[in-house]
Amino acid sequence: MKILSFDVGIKNLSFCILNDTVIEDWGILNICTDDVCDHCNSKTGQRCDKSAKFVDKDGFKVCPAHSKLKCYSDKKFKKVSKKDNPMLDQGKCIVENLQKKDNFLDVDLVVIENQPALKNPTMKSIQMIIYSYFLINGVCNNDSNIASIQMINARNKLKAYKGPVVACDIKDRYKKTKFLGIEYCKYMINESKQDKKFIDLFVNSKKKDDLADAYLQGMYVLGIKS
Repeated sequence: MKILSFDVGIKNLSFCILNDTVIEDWGILNICTDDVCDHCNSKTGQRCDKSAKFVDKDGFKVCPAHSKLKCYSDKKFKKVSKKDNPMLDQGKCIVENLQKKDNFLDVDLVVIENQPALKNPTMKSIQMIIYSYFLINGVCNNDSNIASIQMINARNKLKAYKGPVVACDIKDRYKKTKFLGIEYCKYMINESKQDKKFIDLFVNSKKKDDLADAYLQGMYVLGIKS
């Protein structure tokens, strides 16, 4: 069975395609529609990736941290105007990103992390946009192999792990879950001898927790299907 697993985020949409237990594709889609800070590091030339909250008369945008730099003290910043329809913009961005991935429709099952409707309505909306995309282009499309879409409770992801106990003295439940998710994923992809490019992707990623969540969720579903 080939599974496409999604971990839902407002800015980052992580995914993992598993053919049985073999990773075929793994990564993160940038679905953020916020204006990005224009500040660049003077030594590396690397641009800041934080959301811009202020803009000057010439359209130069900065995040809160960089707006306080001495080099911008002569600029008169004002707050970035709110978008008229942010959910429409984000919906379009999500669909455009999904359309770029042809292999997303070449799976048997799509699994999406379930989101609480009342606690985080924006995340729930993103979840349902993804669901609708695969319902229309997958389940209801005779040219697609997708037979079903499933919503998975976030607490189930760590259940995919069957390895040795990982020592963890973190008290905060959220931080502990993220730590264990990363450690479990690291162990599992090495033990299962995944392609080196995916192991390197995980090791070098700044979003290890997002990648781990998408992978572990897919492995959990494979485990209950087997």
